[in-house]
Amino acid sequence: MSKFSIVVPCYNSFEHMHNCLESLKSQTFNDFEIIFIDDCSQDDTYLQLEEYLNKSNFNYKLLKNDENLGAGLTRNVGIENATGKYVMFVDADDYIQSNTLELLEYIIVENKVECIFFDYYYETNRNKIYYNTILGGIEGIISKSDALVYSTGSTCCKVYLLENIKQNNIKFPNLKRNEDFVFNKIAVANSNSFYYLKKPLYSYVDYATSLMHNKELLNENNAIKGFEIVENLLKYDYPKEIEEIFIKEYFYSVTVTLIEKNRNKREIKQHIENCERKYPNFYRNESICRLSKFQRYFIKLAKLKIIFLLKILIGIKQIIKKIR
Repeated sequence: MSKFSIVVPCYNSFEHMHNCLESLKSQTFNDFEIIFIDDCSQDDTYLQLEEYLNKSNFNYKLLKNDENLGAGLTRNVGIENATGKYVMFVDADDYIQSNTLELLEYIIVENKVECIFFDYYYETNRNKIYYNTILGGIEGIISKSDALVYSTGSTCCKVYLLENIKQNNIKFPNLKRNEDFVFNKIAVANSNSFYYLKKPLYSYVDYATSLMHNKELLNENNAIKGFEIVENLLKYDYPKEIEEIFIKEYFYSVTVTLIEKNRNKREIKQHIENCERKYPNFYRNESICRLSKFQRYFIKLAKLKIIFLLKILIGIKQIIKKIR
């Protein structure tokens, strides 16, 4: 059994995989396996990856889906075939620092934790920006409550005890987006100990072809369905945390999506009012203080129902993102 299983879903991605493969090749801790799953690529990603791996010294499995499943369900295939003690996920066009596994192994040995979070860089062709995976967190052992509420939705930058995942049958749901949010929150709820390493070990690379730029996937129903899955599973054991998760992953996320899709003022106001009925006291929730300045200002404007200013705010954010 390897110490780590690294799951890498691939789709038309070999041309962007150089950094990913090199970062895995250069790891200073070598007790790991890599599970590559090609999700029915329409190019020669599978063949090129097969040729590359045949010449490598990787401990790997190269799998291919019978049909295109999407990133989430493809990661499920990786989990099913993983045999390591811990599992982590790396996207094919991203990469990790060469000492990532060595640092994670040290934390596991010293702290006996089941789940580790670490920070990341967001890279474009113009910039490299540092982001925290635990919002407002301090490095070290953290509580389950903080891990649930303040960890980012993505499964990247996180390590899970594989036994917890398999014994509790935790899987990515069949959603086009937000499937990683669901997996992360449920995996955290089924873990018992947590460590936050405040170092940017992961680099998330934003290419023009990245799925996040696919407007066809911009659908508020993904966030709604994702939150409902988490709420239904966790609300009785974690009622306080669910309300806090609701603020960012449902209220804020869905409102932003409605604005980005140019929905009318009445529909946006109706969504805000529905949220206020669902969790009447959420505006006073202390967790709002740990959100970004942009998110806090957005929530204040939403409370006042000043929709035209919300649209201006999102427009400014989109311009800044393009500049970056």
